[in-house]
Amino acid sequence: MKRDTVVSFDVSRHLKARKLEQEVENRTAYTIDTAELNIYETQHIAEKVELTFSSPVLASMIRGKKVMHLPGTPSFDFLPGESVIVPGDETMRIDFPEAQALNPTQCLALAIAPDKVRQVTDLLNDRAPLVDTQQGWQFGHHNFFLTNDVPIHQLIARLVYIFTENNRAKEVFANLVIQELVVRLMQTQARTLLLTPETAFANVNRLAHVAQYINKHLHRSLQIKELADEACMSEPNFYRTFKQTFGMTPVEYINQQRLALASQLLRTTSRSLEDISMECGFNNLTYFMKLFRREIGSSPTQYRKQILPS
Repeated sequence: MKRDTVVSFDVSRHLKARKLEQEVENRTAYTIDTAELNIYETQHIAEKVELTFSSPVLASMIRGKKVMHLPGTPSFDFLPGESVIVPGDETMRIDFPEAQALNPTQCLALAIAPDKVRQVTDLLNDRAPLVDTQQGWQFGHHNFFLTNDVPIHQLIARLVYIFTENNRAKEVFANLVIQELVVRLMQTQARTLLLTPETAFANVNRLAHVAQYINKHLHRSLQIKELADEACMSEPNFYRTFKQTFGMTPVEYINQQRLALASQLLRTTSRSLEDISMECGFNNLTYFMKLFRREIGSSPTQYRKQILPS
């Protein structure tokens, strides 16, 4: 999800009911047996505010800006449209450089019971085990920062709605959404770890090797059989394993990488759209322009005008 088109979570129902009892990290908690949704609000500048959960937690920004300090991780700005997974019993130290009463900083933190996490990871490890990865699926073992994609944004928004709604079936609804959210977050983490070009895993993981192979050959046609051969798998097994592991098909990944390269070329060169289209492996200019608009939100020409100074 692009930063300039980020849609915040709707917390209007929460804001009508919540009580402001403190100006820094005022907390409202919504609890079910397997999880707790906390919504925090800070109304003035503060530094090094500490926050610790006993369970793995997904923190997502709603409004404003934080600076996050996590053990073993360089400090980073935390903005709407972004999330971070933090292990249980790990202390977050947080700065609020811009918070004020008329423009409060708001963030949510979803703490998920370890038993619920284990249930989901055990299910995935049984039904869709990771290839060439001894530890299997894991959630909340390490810090992981991500930009929310559309499905993850929608799932978090759905949980906000469910937790703040007065519905007798809240537990049922929430557990179904949490299960999908945990799976998608683990797929996103696996994708980030293994599908990064030049990843260190390319020599030991077949899917990481295929990702590197794709990125080296974006300029030409790539067939599933060719990629399956690189992974030493049958076509059906390769296709199924890739999609289960990373939450997208090989074709979707190829198009994602081609559009990323096209965006880079539009930002950094004055090459024609035809040249860029061919360089990125799109043999049909019309299809390239249609796909770019659908995924990026503007035409290649508009994107270049928005990025480059006039």
